[in-house]
Amino acid sequence: MVEGKTREGFATVKSFLYHEPKVFRELLSQIVRATIPYLKAQIAAGVSAVQLFDTWCGELNLAEYTEYALPAVQEIISGLQGTVPIIYYTKASGHLLPAVVKAGANVLSVDWRVDLVELRKLAGPKVAIQGNLDPAVLFGPAEKIQKTTLDCMAALQGRGHILNLGHGILQHTPVENAKLFIETGQTAKIGNVGS
Repeated sequence: MVEGKTREGFATVKSFLYHEPKVFRELLSQIVRATIPYLKAQIAAGVSAVQLFDTWCGELNLAEYTEYALPAVQEIISGLQGTVPIIYYTKASGHLLPAVVKAGANVLSVDWRVDLVELRKLAGPKVAIQGNLDPAVLFGPAEKIQKTTLDCMAALQGRGHILNLGHGILQHTPVENAKLFIETGQTAKIGNVGS
């Protein structure tokens, strides 16, 4: 929207944030005002859950995230509260987790850089956690895929955890490897995971 396309480091949008903080807040406010009715329309059409993707939040420091992004996310989540479960995905957000857990989402979805045990400590037992296998692992050998999947599951022993990739599946991922990831997760016995 500001950059025109995805760029490494987001220098243009950060410059905009630093030079025009009031205008930046207004842009976020407009995005919020468009997002809430859009998601409400999806809910009215029958979706079972909605997911907010915040894939550039990791580019912010904790103070910037807390001042700009978090209030916008909280407003969206508040506007949907009591409808369907709300999943909030944050990328490269390990340094932001003390604030991310305050977003109000039912599920926090994270990438492979986040320690699930630490996130559980911050989020508490009432928030589900989704993630966080590195999608690049699916290019590895079968043994690596199985071990990494089981290790991911072992972190929380299946309590309030939704096994998932820590971001979307990568282009050219071998289909048989994606299937192995799914089958490993489906057939693992939680009590035996990681042993």
